[in-house]
Amino acid sequence: MHGSIVRTRITVFLTAAFTAAGALIATAPPAAAMPASPATTALVTCPLGTETISYTPGLKLPALPPAPPNPSVSLSASGTLGTCVSLDLLHTSGTITFTGAGPLTCLGGNSTGSGRVTWSNPGTTPSDFTFSGGVSVRPNGVTVLVLSGTVTAGDFTGAAVVNTIVLASTDLTACLTPAGLTTSSGPITLTLVSP
Repeated sequence: MHGSIVRTRITVFLTAAFTAAGALIATAPPAAAMPASPATTALVTCPLGTETISYTPGLKLPALPPAPPNPSVSLSASGTLGTCVSLDLLHTSGTITFTGAGPLTCLGGNSTGSGRVTWSNPGTTPSDFTFSGGVSVRPNGVTVLVLSGTVTAGDFTGAAVVNTIVLASTDLTACLTPAGLTTSSGPITLTLVSP
C-alpha cells in the first residue's frame, strides 16, 4: 500500500515536470542562426569511470506550484576515472573529486563549484577546474548530472571540462523521506577539450 502511494506521488511529480518542460520547449521562439563554432580537439576522454556524490541536506522533491525556491544543497563527490584515451601516454587514468553548492531537488537544479583530476602517472600535474552544472531527469527515468567548466591550473590549463555522471543508483523513494536523498552514484565520462 505504502509503495503504491510513493510510486503514485513520484509519477505525479515526474509527469508535472515533463509537462512543464515540454510546454517551455514548445513555446520557445526559434533560436537565431549561430555561427559555426571553431573546430575543437578532445585532449583526453575517460569513459566508464565511477563516482559517488553526497548531498547535504538530502535532496527532496520540490513542492507543487506555487513552490518556494529550491533549497541550497552542498554536494561533494569522489570517483575513479575509467581508462582514458589521450593525445599523450601520460594521462591514461586517475581520480576525480569536486565540491559545489546550489539550489537542487530530486528533479533538477543547478550548482557551481570546483574540483580536481589527479592523474595516476607521477610525471603529471593535477588538473584543477571550476564548473557549473545541472541535474536533469531524462524521460526514461535516468537522472543525469552534467558539469561543464574550465581547467584553471595544472595539466591542460584552459581546456574545457565536461563531466557527465549517470546517477543509475538514484532511489527516488528516498526523496520522500524526512532525510531526503543523501547519496547517489553511477558511471561517469570525463572529457577535456581544447579551448
